[in-house]
Amino acid sequence: MNILSKPLFILLSTLLLINSLSSKGQYLSPIKTDHKLKNQLDTIVNCSVVDYLSNNNTFSVSIGIYTKGHKTTYTYSKEKLPNADNYYNIGSVAKTFVGALLAQAVLDKKINLDDDIRKYLPGDYSNLQYSGHGIRVKHLANHTSALPKTFRSLPTKVVDSLRGLTIPEQVDYLGKYSRDNLFDDLRKVKPDTIPGTKFSYNSTAVMVLIALLESSYKDSYEHLISAYLKGHLGMHYTTPYLDESQINDVVQGHDNKGQPVPFANLRGFYFGPTMNSTINDMLIYIEANLKLNDRALGLTHQLTYGKDDGFGMGLGWMINRDERGVRYFYHDGNTKIGYNTLCVLYPTDDYGIVIMVNDTVDQRKVSELENDIRHQLLLYNRRQVQPSSSYRKEGLK
Repeated sequence: MNILSKPLFILLSTLLLINSLSSKGQYLSPIKTDHKLKNQLDTIVNCSVVDYLSNNNTFSVSIGIYTKGHKTTYTYSKEKLPNADNYYNIGSVAKTFVGALLAQAVLDKKINLDDDIRKYLPGDYSNLQYSGHGIRVKHLANHTSALPKTFRSLPTKVVDSLRGLTIPEQVDYLGKYSRDNLFDDLRKVKPDTIPGTKFSYNSTAVMVLIALLESSYKDSYEHLISAYLKGHLGMHYTTPYLDESQINDVVQGHDNKGQPVPFANLRGFYFGPTMNSTINDMLIYIEANLKLNDRALGLTHQLTYGKDDGFGMGLGWMINRDERGVRYFYHDGNTKIGYNTLCVLYPTDDYGIVIMVNDTVDQRKVSELENDIRHQLLLYNRRQVQPSSSYRKEGLK
């Protein structure tokens, strides 16, 4: 997309916002926003978000951008307009918080990344090895444990009966799956290859990691992660579970058909790691991950699997390089019951972005939104410095 002169670009963006036209020429609900178009970043975000909201099953978008010490928040909606302190469930982005707590446990000498996980498990788990190779703690965090994605398959009758329940009722039933249940089922599974050699995304393995952290600290994950986030990072509005007053501040989620779904606290060990947060709190997290003043966060960025010049894993964070060869860290999250989230860090550029939406249409669409914003920013900054046929490396401004 060509960057137009600033006055004309702002005018066109404003018209897009007012008319809310889809690519098919259909009029949608008017889009509300809390942001005025004051600069080029605003107009870039505005055009990209309006395009995202052209889908009839999308409703609200909240964005936080950190660039070179400056934090900016944006909220858009075709329904009730959220603010930067409203809660979203951020899905599997929660795995980066598990990675941070694991890193802190390493620093506290509670756990060792290279230890066989059986060192921290109660009883005999002779099944947890493949050709004499055990599963190491870091394999749980970087998705190379070689364990099955699900330890317990629900009987067909149970699945059918769950379909007849409301979402809160389904969550309540599955939430009764405890740490003891997880440990019992862990005795019945085994790795399908040598651990540490193959990436296979596995939320259940991360729940085993949470159980190990609880055992190591002799405390609940909820208390441990809340204490870490508040004490180390100053994040007071990020929590695995919301109380009744906090639920009142949740952005209404929707399913993939656009229907509202009730908020549900995903307790127990059946679901993957869960976390609720706000745009303002996630910007604190982004800044902390870019500045790396906290030692634990620095450890989460170290490569534990993969290649430095391609895809890899830290502790919780996925790592890759963009078209310029610049390293970035990322994680997305889809709860399946109302929300999609994406958080991306570009340390070289001193830039980070978090996008939260209250739909489950398609994680790829959220990634496309992030890519569109970033590419337009890169193009604009490149032209501000010097026209060139190749990317410069001054970074975002």
